[in-house]
Amino acid sequence: RVLTIGECLWDGLPSGCFLGGAPLNVAAHLAARGAKAKFAAAVGDDRLGKDALRRLHLLGVDTSCVQVVPGLETGFVTAELDADGCATY
Repeated sequence: RVLTIGECLWDGLPSGCFLGGAPLNVAAHLAARGAKAKFAAAVGDDRLGKDALRRLHLLGVDTSCVQVVPGLETGFVTAELDADGCATY
């Protein structure tokens, strides 16, 4: 069993929006490899927060420690890619 704690956010890239945050990514990759992964964070009571929870459930990540906070917006960051594909936030 693994518990990751940290941010849940969306990365806005030229190719679309992607669910991210390093601790979330670790939990998702561990779950994909059969580990029992639990993620602890807070998301807003908004469309992005609801979609994050839905996607985490589909990935097999336990979200029982994710708090949904009314009036809070779920994190979103816009990234720009340089010619080599490296992101700047």
